[in-house]
Amino acid sequence: MKIEAGCLIQLEYELRNSKGEVIETSTPETLMTYLHGNEEIPPKLETELAGRDVGEKVVVTLAPADAYGEFNPDGIVAVPRSEFPEDAEIVPGDWVSIEVSGEDGEEAKGEMEMRVVEIAPEAITLDANHPLAGEEITFDLKVASVRKAEQEEIDARNAEKETEQEEEES
Repeated sequence: MKIEAGCLIQLEYELRNSKGEVIETSTPETLMTYLHGNEEIPPKLETELAGRDVGEKVVVTLAPADAYGEFNPDGIVAVPRSEFPEDAEIVPGDWVSIEVSGEDGEEAKGEMEMRVVEIAPEAITLDANHPLAGEEITFDLKVASVRKAEQEEIDARNAEKETEQEEEES
């Protein structure tokens, strides 16, 4: 069966950064699974996979705008050390959850995950950018399985997607 909308796809993959370094590799337990046509993976990746069959291999390189976005210098912020618990054991590379406030002192709008870049006595520098933001990435893919999705699977994936969108908006 060839990949088309409404199919549940499993992919073996290797993800490389712009320097060719392997960032992530699937295992038999961690195959990438997505519902084709449901906007669960980058559109250009989905386009390249359309019409492929089990066993086919494809290499897809995505520009930053088509992957994790361009690097945004405004995503780097210094947060006063006093905003963190005194006993917090934070090291560069850690991900921390920060409460995001609204404009002009409005109530908090939710939480955001940010990566710790630098720790100084007065402030901790955080980066909201994805670690691969601004980088071209390459996927080496092999189609492991293709099958029509059951309606229950489609409904469950759509419900999960709606929940994620609601969380992003809040």
